[in-house]
Amino acid sequence: MQPDVLSDVCSNLRLRSDFYFTAEMQGAFCVRVPAEGARIRFHLVLAGGCRLLFEDRDLALDLGPGDLVLVPNGKAHILADAQQKTGPANVMPVDLATAMAHGFDPQTGILRNRKKVPNPAPGDVDEKMVRQMYGQMHGQMDGPTQAPTQGQDADMRMLCGFCAFDEAIRHPGLALIDDHVVLRGGDRRETLQQLPYELPYEPPQDAPQDAPHGAVLAAITDLATSRRPGWQAALARLMEVVVLEILGSQLGKDDLPPGVLAGLADPRISRALTVMHRNPERDWNAESLARHAGMSRTRFVVRFGACVGVPPMQYLQDWRMIRARTMLRDTNLSMDEVALRCGYQSMPAFSRRFKARFGEGPGGYRRSLRKQSGAG
Repeated sequence: MQPDVLSDVCSNLRLRSDFYFTAEMQGAFCVRVPAEGARIRFHLVLAGGCRLLFEDRDLALDLGPGDLVLVPNGKAHILADAQQKTGPANVMPVDLATAMAHGFDPQTGILRNRKKVPNPAPGDVDEKMVRQMYGQMHGQMDGPTQAPTQGQDADMRMLCGFCAFDEAIRHPGLALIDDHVVLRGGDRRETLQQLPYELPYEPPQDAPQDAPHGAVLAAITDLATSRRPGWQAALARLMEVVVLEILGSQLGKDDLPPGVLAGLADPRISRALTVMHRNPERDWNAESLARHAGMSRTRFVVRFGACVGVPPMQYLQDWRMIRARTMLRDTNLSMDEVALRCGYQSMPAFSRRFKARFGEGPGGYRRSLRKQSGAG
């Protein structure tokens, strides 16, 4: 059976999902979500509606019940109420950290924007923005307000979380290339009727009910709403399915940046990647890989570098180290056997290469894992 290179890469890079909080918002709100590494942040609208904005471009995306938006590569963005009519240059969002400090309940995991806000110190700009967020527009600056319970009084409910690969073993070009991906949860004509207020404009009908992600989105929404035992683990796995599906769908794009996805989209380079992943232990060189690609050595090396972003032997070396890390973590194979399966006949050479890649030798890495496991 031919290996699925993308699945092989993703399984070794340990894609995982986790959750930040459930946001329950009333009235006007505007929160800036900061840039954060290479994480793929996601927001699933459970009820009501909101708007996604970017400060560096004139774009506003309306989201309704059942809609899921992914914001890849740790890109900063803004979440605002659906009636927000100003562009990104005109809004004054509250930083997420400030909003969390004043509205997050760690017992329930819910972020709300209807809480008593302390008076800001003179000249404290952040606190002024907090006051603006927590009620200034609705005349509720003074006196405590009743916090909504499980969204009963919220205009908008949203589940927020992230997906991420193990950042210690980043792989060339494996990322969502768009700055946002929106998956619609159903026919917009139906979801618009569920909003507690009228949207500034009707968004395009860009997702029919038989959209390919519909079943997965329905399952995700059901889990997030019902919160049956085990819902977090099940929902995390489904989010990983969504990310992998989107990664695979990018292979059809014409403007892929250099990386493994661009390599897989090229029929000749894809053949070379396939044999490297199928038999990483073999004594490959540029000539033998070029033969599998059906190209001369020179043309192959140039084309591989243009597609993948690194020379073929560097890619192979890096992939062997990623495979070694996985085997050291997930199997009881001896280090000699791990080295052999990754194409190294010499244990010292393997150890040097592993330490150069990950900052510690294979023995130290395995011992640290066992120590962590024992401590857990």
